[in-house]
Amino acid sequence: MPEINKEYIMEEDVFVEFLRDIADAVEEDEQLNISLGDKKLAQPVGGETSLRIYQDSEGTEIGFLLNSE
Repeated sequence: MPEINKEYIMEEDVFVEFLRDIADAVEEDEQLNISLGDKKLAQPVGGETSLRIYQDSEGTEIGFLLNSE
């Protein structure tokens, strides 16, 4: 599996659609397929999801780890 380690800046409407795509894939226990500019992300989903929240004076960072069963 190729590694992706990049930060993306998104307009609000693009970000909302991105979150919907993730939620739909998790809800339907399907593989998540997303295009990220020149990269493509494919991730089986299902099972548990780990959530991390970090907050400081710059803002709040929310991260999650999608696991496959």
